[in-house]
Amino acid sequence: MRPHGKKIRLLASTVVSALLTLPLTALATAPAGAATVSHPFPSHTTYKTGVLPSASQASRDAAVQKQYDSWKANYLVHGCASNEYYVSTKGDGDATNNGPVSEGQGYGMNIVPLMAGYDTNAQTEFNGLWQLVKDHKDQWGLMEWQLDGKTCTYYSSGTPDAATDGDLDIGYGLVLADAQWGGYTADAKAWLAGIYAHDVAPDGHLKCEDDGPNTDTRPSDHMLDHLRAFAAYDTAHDWNKVITRTEAVINEFTAKYSAGAGLLSDFVVNADTTSPQPAPANYQESQPDNIVGYNSIRVPWHLGTDALLYGGATALATAKKEEACAKQESGGNPQKVYPHTKLDCTPYSTSDQAEEAGDAVGPAAMAAGDQAWTDTIWNYLATNPFGDGYYGETIKTLVYLVMAGDYWSPSATGSTGGGGCTAGQLLGNQGFENGANNAPWSTSSTLGFNPITSGTSAEPAHSGSWIAWFNGNSTADTDTAAQTVTIPPGCTATLSYWLHTETTENTSTAKPDTFKVQLLSTGGTVLTTLATYSNLDHNTGYTQHTVDVSGYAGQTVTVKFTGTETDTSGGTTDFVIDDTALATK
Repeated sequence: MRPHGKKIRLLASTVVSALLTLPLTALATAPAGAATVSHPFPSHTTYKTGVLPSASQASRDAAVQKQYDSWKANYLVHGCASNEYYVSTKGDGDATNNGPVSEGQGYGMNIVPLMAGYDTNAQTEFNGLWQLVKDHKDQWGLMEWQLDGKTCTYYSSGTPDAATDGDLDIGYGLVLADAQWGGYTADAKAWLAGIYAHDVAPDGHLKCEDDGPNTDTRPSDHMLDHLRAFAAYDTAHDWNKVITRTEAVINEFTAKYSAGAGLLSDFVVNADTTSPQPAPANYQESQPDNIVGYNSIRVPWHLGTDALLYGGATALATAKKEEACAKQESGGNPQKVYPHTKLDCTPYSTSDQAEEAGDAVGPAAMAAGDQAWTDTIWNYLATNPFGDGYYGETIKTLVYLVMAGDYWSPSATGSTGGGGCTAGQLLGNQGFENGANNAPWSTSSTLGFNPITSGTSAEPAHSGSWIAWFNGNSTADTDTAAQTVTIPPGCTATLSYWLHTETTENTSTAKPDTFKVQLLSTGGTVLTTLATYSNLDHNTGYTQHTVDVSGYAGQTVTVKFTGTETDTSGGTTDFVIDDTALATK
């Protein structure tokens, strides 16, 4: 959210104003004809990586129910209007008179669908949360980020605007609701279109707010699991471009400023370049914005969740560093994970403490496979050492869902929410045996040759008679072969191919000739480079290579092979592939 006043922890309880509110019991019964709950709580999820707490599944489910009951009783308010609900900021002072902020509204719209089935009134509550959003839109059609709890009007100074984190969570909530009950498709896709138009910068990185500059970003908004769900759900917009740029910002920033700890400052500037850097100390808030603060303490939670659900490589690598930093800094005591930390993993201040700082490390510890640290954080969740407050208790509720194994996604591999998977092989003409008819492969060559050709005695096929032969023409050349497929949600997917590399390059160090294996979005953006080979990888005969692409389940991607020969070292290199496959199970 932007900006939020998390500078001083408010330990004294405050009372939600009775004005414009109704007791939750007033709508305790689900409406007649309520939609079927497709994923009733608890819907247990098998994560892609990591560990679960050692506690039994039944005890974990019970802990989630207890936390949800407490959160709902304290923070879910029926108001401002009779058909509206909002998440109160009681205990934190984030909005006047404990009013709602878009961040909290989004959190509520995530929590409530996940608890449907246990909470029989969940859809009514969700609809009320969504109704308040619709009734309080800014000039761009996204939610005004802060409302007064009494007047229910925009309270922050200036022209009403929206905050990207709230926008993303609201959008994800709509996608969850559509998977849970159905009937929200039009709303969800319209909301995602608004995010893409106003919260995404031209290069693909996430802005801090809809009316803000195209140069900054807030790493706590880097909810890669949300973005992957959007990519599967909303193919009208290139969310894969946003994923790619978000991962790039994380990698570029941490490589320069926090290579060991993987930490990201609360705000980042120059995010539209390849050299993002920490924002100035008071860029948006009165707390230091150039270190980890009350915004970026959420990063290990978000990145850990993406690693668990999708196996995202960037998320997993960064989450591992962040959870190790937190363990080192705190001596393995979650209560001593401080909310203000320098990028070198030393405390900025030990006087300010917050339960959510330790809680948020849980999903990252799980993804890293640290069983003991995971168990310690799980047990810590049940404590409340610093008093109640909206921010900590709401984050705790979501972390509980993730750590219990109850956090399903509408598109994640292995998730009960993603549907089943029928084993199969997705590539067409996988061994190129259609001959001169390349379909469904598309090919290109700067020299005008067709890379798909019949094998020869010098370059025989691995099986059959045809191969895809890249380069080897003793002149500069780029050859490609590509095919677009849709990887079904809920699948484990692997790409495999047999590769033979032969070279006459007279070098043991230089790599003038290269062969890349990549996945591209439908818009042509490179999502990931799965492998890169060169003349130095020459071998005798074929070698099979296999790579996990499960992280792209639920998405339409293009598999692309690219051979590039520069002809700068006096020799030539042939890259030959055969018997490709993209298998799902």
